[in-house]
This record gives sequence, structure tokens and C-alpha cells, in this order.
Amino acid sequence: MCSPLAYAESGDPNATNLPIVLGGLLILAVISLLAFMLILIPRARGHRHTEWITAATVFWAILSAGSLLYAGEAQMDWSKQYALRLETGYLDPQDTSDAPRLPWGIWSGLGIAYGAMLVWSLSQKQDKPPVTPEQ
Repeated sequence: MCSPLAYAESGDPNATNLPIVLGGLLILAVISLLAFMLILIPRARGHRHTEWITAATVFWAILSAGSLLYAGEAQMDWSKQYALRLETGYLDPQDTSDAPRLPWGIWSGLGIAYGAMLVWSLSQKQDKPPVTPEQ
């Protein structure tokens, strides 16, 4: 007898990962735009803590994007499983107890951190020495 070396279940040919891809791209675009604003503002204003703000912004962007991507993926996966169980008759339509919980506390903290970094980047300008004309 010959057993197959590898086996892969064929997925639903009508199912597509396009919403996951587009949702992920949208999340990355929005986070990148917000982070770019936080990096550009202190540089344009000549803030003395530009490097610290940039480092904090990169850290914030990684945490925000990771949190949003994970929550979106978990929600979409649960939604597919929920629909499948409903179609097969193994689930009460009123039961959503196994739905993934959204990390509202983390998102609130990230929002507050973004606001604090925005205020920090707008707070002060670097004191530049007066420019004297060369003779």
C-alpha cells in the first residue's frame, strides 16, 4: 500500500482572503500615517527630543498595528467558524459566548499614549542661537 506523503484539505473555492488582506493593508496604512505625522511634527519644529519621540512613535506603531491586526484576524476567523457552525446546525444562533474579546483596555492606552506623544511633540521648540550674518 502506498500512503501519501503529504495531505492538504482543499478549502472552499469560493472563500477568499481578500477582506483579511485589505483590512490588514488599511490598518497598516492608517497606523503608518499616524506615526509619520508624529515623526514629522517634531522634526519640522526643531524639537530637542526628536529622537526620543521618534523611538516612542515606532514602538507605539508596532504595538498598535500588532494589536489591531491580531484582533481583526481573530474576529474574522471566529466569524467564519460561527457561520460554519450555524450552517451545520451545531450552534444556537443566540450563543456568542466564544467570541473573541476585543482589547479595549490596550487600545485605550495606545490612544492615550498617542495623544501624549502628540502633545509632547507640539510642546516646545528648540532654542536656536541667533543667526549672525557673516562678514
